[in-house]
Amino acid sequence: MLLVVVKSDSEEVVKRARRAVGGLELLPGLYLTWTPRERLAKAVEALKREIIKRWDAEGRGPTLEVAVLPLTEEQYRELRPMARAVVEEAAESLLAEMDRLLEAMRSGKRRGEGLLGWYRDVASRYQKLVDASVALDIEPTVMGRLREKWKEVSLEAGRLR
Repeated sequence: MLLVVVKSDSEEVVKRARRAVGGLELLPGLYLTWTPRERLAKAVEALKREIIKRWDAEGRGPTLEVAVLPLTEEQYRELRPMARAVVEEAAESLLAEMDRLLEAMRSGKRRGEGLLGWYRDVASRYQKLVDASVALDIEPTVMGRLREKWKEVSLEAGRLR
């Protein structure tokens, strides 16, 4: 498990770093990730090269500071309650969104690509949350409700196609 700290004065750079790091954002710029260190290092280096190119071309650009800290089992145990809270909050939010999506699918008012696009977005976020739960060995009770709701959403999406 790795703890990644990202600091930048550019929101664009922070978003790109967030995608490169993957994992779970505990606080803004503080990530808990299970991404292999080599893959993470390559992604950070690519981002740094891009920023350097901008500085060379424009004479100015965003700042970026990244620290990657390997965690011991004891250190991870200390962070685990924070990670659990983030997973629970994200799961509750996704559960509410799945309810809205189901309502829209069943109402018949919205059709076509808009609903399927929304479904794909929810599917991607659902998978990332399940992956985080498994990788971090965190199983909040809301995850069971989320899995059941996902089954409903998937069945309804199958009817739309």
